[in-house]
Amino acid sequence: MTDQVHALTVDVEDAVNQAMRNFFHQDMEPTERVYENTMRLLDLFAENHVLGTFFILGEVARAHPQLIREIHQQGHELGIHGFSHRRYLAMSKAEIREEIIRSKAIIEDLTGAEVLGHRAPEFSITRKNLWVLELLLDQGFKYDSSIYPVKTSRYGWPGFSPDMDWLVLEDGRKIIEVPLSVTDVLGKRIPASGGGSFRVFPYAFTRRTVKKLSQDRPYIFYMHPYEIDIPPFQDFYMQAVRKTSFRNRLQLNIYWFNRRSVFPKLGKLIKEFRFTTLKDVINSRPELEL
Repeated sequence: MTDQVHALTVDVEDAVNQAMRNFFHQDMEPTERVYENTMRLLDLFAENHVLGTFFILGEVARAHPQLIREIHQQGHELGIHGFSHRRYLAMSKAEIREEIIRSKAIIEDLTGAEVLGHRAPEFSITRKNLWVLELLLDQGFKYDSSIYPVKTSRYGWPGFSPDMDWLVLEDGRKIIEVPLSVTDVLGKRIPASGGGSFRVFPYAFTRRTVKKLSQDRPYIFYMHPYEIDIPPFQDFYMQAVRKTSFRNRLQLNIYWFNRRSVFPKLGKLIKEFRFTTLKDVINSRPELEL
């Protein structure tokens, strides 16, 4: 245990409707699995007296309003994660603005609390579309946590500072940016903030990463409810998987890899280190206080 307090964040999206949309081109509402798995996380956090920040997809909030109320009632922070989980890099400014406004309105109407934080789907804010942060300021957001300061095949902004700080935008305004955590292995910077790395690597890797980062900055952890969900999924989904290409099956199997390890490792993590909401982590720094 160290004195450093870290951020516990959950990107609330449904694996089934996302896969049906992205891999099988069938649009559908989020299923009950996102509700059930998020409730499992809420129970685990309550048992360990820990709070976190839940970045909610607007379509999940629309489909499961009681889940949003439950998260709020248990004292957690709510932020938004877009509406449909479309990557911002593939959307127009008008489409992004609509998703941001729509999602924020749904969550604030359900809880009566102001939403201050945002995380882009698939960390899809880079130097190419930094103007998205101006849209956030227009809608009253105070901070963003979308930039992964590393290069991967799907996302990332290599060279971006790993420290949370004020980010001055082209129009002169500024917003607090909280980058996702990275670490260096054999001289190479790699993602280390949770998600796939938390599934794939042994707990000892995460433990060493958190202890190392604790010397300089808080650890920004993220995960998804579906990462504690073990296939098989619904029959219609499994039938679609069996009929799809080998390449699609391979990619989906990567998402399923080592999921059984996530819930036990998460329990260890929140017991060994101190976690709270992203809002509270920001407010622990006087120069960044919201």
